[in-house]
Amino acid sequence: MSLTEKSLISNAMDLVYLAEINFLICQKIYTEVLGDTIKNWPAATKQKTGQDFLLLTANNAFNESVNIIHTLISSTIKQEIRLKPLVEEALKRDSNNLITISEDKINQFTEQISIDYPNPDYLNYSFLLENDSRLIGEVLADIRKQKRHVSGLDDLNNLKTKFEKFGFHKIRHQLTAHKNKLLDSPGGNSRLYLRIELIDQLGEVIKELKIGTHFWFDYQLGNPLMYLLDSFGELVTK
Repeated sequence: MSLTEKSLISNAMDLVYLAEINFLICQKIYTEVLGDTIKNWPAATKQKTGQDFLLLTANNAFNESVNIIHTLISSTIKQEIRLKPLVEEALKRDSNNLITISEDKINQFTEQISIDYPNPDYLNYSFLLENDSRLIGEVLADIRKQKRHVSGLDDLNNLKTKFEKFGFHKIRHQLTAHKNKLLDSPGGNSRLYLRIELIDQLGEVIKELKIGTHFWFDYQLGNPLMYLLDSFGELVTK
């Protein structure tokens, strides 16, 4: 891997981490702070002190997450950081060093980390070492390489399709970029309650994105920005 490619992947992962932490902050506010108010809306017309600020914070975090993901998977601007060219480069790099590992093992591993996301415990995946005497790290490396070779670009395209099926590309263009002059209140959407299903759907996209980067770029599922969520939780509970 060239230094340029490594740097671009690192930059892309920084954005993935930022998208995820923004989503988690939004989710935390909606589930742990605003939950009762939303359940009782519109009967509960009086918010607790600070909830208007937290609503704005949550919605801005949601919008930032959507904007980042839109750039990574939907942008066609060459100057922006996009995942597709990076996945294509990774496939070129692998082309002369392909391996063969059972499709069943790849599928089992993919299903298991999806179940255990965001904290899979690979050492408990005994099936990885069936009919294979190598170290578990070597087996995992081959699984990732084979998975991105077989379905890497398809997985990315499917993620883009899901993102757009949920309508997040419209949120990016019409709401957060304030491009649609026909909106009733272009500047007021950040102060309205989001539909909970939108937050759940963004969570699905984030999960698939993180699992995708595990296969595309050999990155683990942890997030180095998780301390921000912990710090935010401490502030909210004070």
